[in-house]
Amino acid sequence: MPLALMVLLVVSPASAQTPANALIAAQGPVVAGADTDPLPGDPGVRNGTLPNGMTYAILKNPRPEGAASIRLMVRVGSFEEADADRGIAHFLEHMAFNGTRSFPEGELIRRFAEAGIGFGRDQNAFTGPFSTVYSLDLNVADKDRLDLSFAWMGDVADGLIFAPAAVERERGVVMAEREARLGPAFDYQQRYSAFVAPGLRGPTRSPIGEASTLRAISSEALTAFYKAWYRPELATLIVVGDVDEADIEARIRTTFSDWTGQGPLPVSAVPGKPDLARPLDVMVSAERQQGSGISACRVRPAVLLGPDSLQRRKVYIERNLWLAILNRRLTRLAQDPEAPFTSASVSVSAWGREAAYTCLGVTPRSDATWREGLAAAQAEVARMAAHGVTQAEIDRVVAAQKESNRSAIVSAETRFSARLAAGLLAAQPFDGLDASAFTRPEDNAAIYDRVVAGITPASVHDAFLREIGGSEPLIALALPEVPDAEAVRVAWQEIEARPVPDAVAEAATTAWAYTDFGPPGRVATREIVDDPGFVRLTFENGVVVNFKSVNFSRDAILVAVRFGAGSLEVAPADYPAAGLGTVMLTPGGLGKHSMVEMADLFSSRRVAAQLSMQNRSFVLQGDTRPVDLEPQLQLLTATLTDPGFRRDFDQIRINAIRTLYRSRTSSPEAVATDALLKAIDPASPRLPPPLDVILEAGPSDFERVLKPALTQAPLEVTVVGDVDEATAVEALSRTLGAIPARSQISRARDDTWFLRYPEAPLEERVVHEGARDRAVVNLVWPLFVGDGERRDELRALGLLRLIMADAVRDEVREALGSAYSPGVSLQTSDFGDQGSLDVSIATNPAQAQIVREAVERVAATLASPGGITATALEAARRPVLDAIPASRRTNGWWLGVMDGSAREPRIVRDAIDWEAAYRDMTVEQVQAVATTWLARKPIVVQALPSPAAGVATEPATAP
Repeated sequence: MPLALMVLLVVSPASAQTPANALIAAQGPVVAGADTDPLPGDPGVRNGTLPNGMTYAILKNPRPEGAASIRLMVRVGSFEEADADRGIAHFLEHMAFNGTRSFPEGELIRRFAEAGIGFGRDQNAFTGPFSTVYSLDLNVADKDRLDLSFAWMGDVADGLIFAPAAVERERGVVMAEREARLGPAFDYQQRYSAFVAPGLRGPTRSPIGEASTLRAISSEALTAFYKAWYRPELATLIVVGDVDEADIEARIRTTFSDWTGQGPLPVSAVPGKPDLARPLDVMVSAERQQGSGISACRVRPAVLLGPDSLQRRKVYIERNLWLAILNRRLTRLAQDPEAPFTSASVSVSAWGREAAYTCLGVTPRSDATWREGLAAAQAEVARMAAHGVTQAEIDRVVAAQKESNRSAIVSAETRFSARLAAGLLAAQPFDGLDASAFTRPEDNAAIYDRVVAGITPASVHDAFLREIGGSEPLIALALPEVPDAEAVRVAWQEIEARPVPDAVAEAATTAWAYTDFGPPGRVATREIVDDPGFVRLTFENGVVVNFKSVNFSRDAILVAVRFGAGSLEVAPADYPAAGLGTVMLTPGGLGKHSMVEMADLFSSRRVAAQLSMQNRSFVLQGDTRPVDLEPQLQLLTATLTDPGFRRDFDQIRINAIRTLYRSRTSSPEAVATDALLKAIDPASPRLPPPLDVILEAGPSDFERVLKPALTQAPLEVTVVGDVDEATAVEALSRTLGAIPARSQISRARDDTWFLRYPEAPLEERVVHEGARDRAVVNLVWPLFVGDGERRDELRALGLLRLIMADAVRDEVREALGSAYSPGVSLQTSDFGDQGSLDVSIATNPAQAQIVREAVERVAATLASPGGITATALEAARRPVLDAIPASRRTNGWWLGVMDGSAREPRIVRDAIDWEAAYRDMTVEQVQAVATTWLARKPIVVQALPSPAAGVATEPATAP
């Protein structure tokens, strides 16, 4: 269904693993007091308020070591904008990076990069309906970097400069960001929001603004908005990290105490009110370039629940219970091949003080079955309304949540600061709503236990009835060919007139069938890989295991199984089936269980089995925790010995493919990618095949292509995380170590298709059918085919990519204002595709040629003698180097080092040498690769809008 159908901002309490909780005593969690008493927060948080009204929260946290996360929230967003200033809050956010009291225009990003703080990754900002947030993540929170950070945050508060020339340049960037979102989905969202929420400010006022108002916003308007809304009474600073709390508090007072608001507090916009008397209403929309779908929403007044309390938590817990139960019922129905819908779900959302919605979203099995699909899904809603829920259904959801709460307690001490900062941010009050309490995971668990102890099927049923009511339904139907609105009204009235369905019959519980894989296997050899330090085991059946016990993330384990030759063993004609098959492996279930059955069996477990096809192997990956390690390994072993390839979700596959093909021609990025492949080799197997061909690829094809590798190829397993070796070996011996040995034969084919670029320059201009204000310009500099020996050259190219990204951003975004987020990427692989250095830029069609020429100028400059400077090199690599210590203290880093290292030992060597190589790389080495590879003319592909759409002729900005 169209992504926009059910996109309503959910203003909900903090998740069970971040903010919110109960009374806390020094000895541990205690839930006490009346149900309406406010819940106190985490005692570790140092909260304060400056005399000027600014609030702050400081939390000491050692993960990552020596790092800190800083967030400045100002409580103003698109909700408060006047009609003539739509988009001004977001425009102002952009200007915070374009000239301040302490950082002249053009200096901010450079100075932060030199300090190891990368723009976009470590330094960023975002604007929502009710707030604007500025963020910094410091990999090294030493005195100099904290000085720099507080200088900028202080300038954001009261030191921004809105120079007219800078405003004009940034206008193009803001317009380009808006244009990058344009397309069928954006257009539908605009219409849908206006239909379902007329008169409400929140849902209908996107922070990105309107093109007409963005063109008109002046430096004077920005200054006025800034003075009115950026004031201490509306601001909160959050600092979480491995810091001295007293020092941070002193910095806050020094930086912000002199900040004063100018004039009286601005008057907040008056919230809209939903029209509860609105009769049944219908919107039909012919959507030929995105998926089909139906939504039926009821609107009701917003309910303000007051301060965070046990009573308020009970509302959310009961809501989550009935939502989980109802959506499980709908999911089980969708599995039936005869069901008239392929997916359906119910959601509850709220817009601050304005309104709340309960929506039923349905994806019909086919465009012709929209009526039947809506009827079948609504019948489940009616069933719950008439009969409620069962205790068994409640118990299933509660057990899963309690296990999640337990895991959150165990892993609490290894939470990263950025995650905690996000939790503190979410707990802050905004739009006149009360804050959530930010509390510890152990207190969340205690609250949950106390609340659910008093929950019954009757209370959950009552909660459902309260939230399923409201106005008459507002029905939106999106199909390629739509009926008239009156036909939809009549269909809904007929649906509501149908008899009430019988009570739900609880399905019989199925036992997990994959617990015995034969006699436990034994370890044949054990060796220690000294550098970087992990254990490698080989079982008697030939299964190789790379193992590392770490506690960087408590209660977390990653498992990867690498096997086969990946794309090298797939015939060119089978590429579509292989690609689809990797996605459909999990929905295809196992020989003895469907995916829905497994979802029930593992409802309280954390297990996964996600397959990916890589250049030289397949990888089956899981993410689990110590208590679930054996079930996780059982699932992986079952997938590798008895994959199901069931047809249960076949119609979902068909609908997804149709949706993808509908939308592909409207995406300039997709059109440009296809154009390049067609120009290089019209017969490339990586090009999307005709729709009828790809639709014919089904479960039997997935089985034919993938099952041999899954069930016959030798296995290399990697386990890293919070588990000791003995426990891991014991679980492995009963699962992967117990299966029969597999033969060591070459699985690679000799007809594999590899990407090879032409020697002669190539240029393509193609047309897309999407938004008239969108174009994409891609420039490709071909490199070499990797052979495993040119590591220093590849690392120099990696640094060149970073330098080029900075230079392209400075030229295209900062100087010209022609793009929002120009991308520069490096594509390399050993013994596979030819590598390339790629630049991809989304821009306004009128700016496409200007952007192309600007990028070519950048490349020519970098390729010329002296084009690479020491300053540029240091600014590019410093953020990367500073991030390394923290990255190495993650399960993911160790998985990357060990996974596949038995079959390709260079993986370990590359990981060990990489940091030193980057640190020691000279300007001359980077200059050499720039001169070698950027000297030739690039391949250029431009995707422009169809003339029928009316190509924009005026520039997006006036640089």
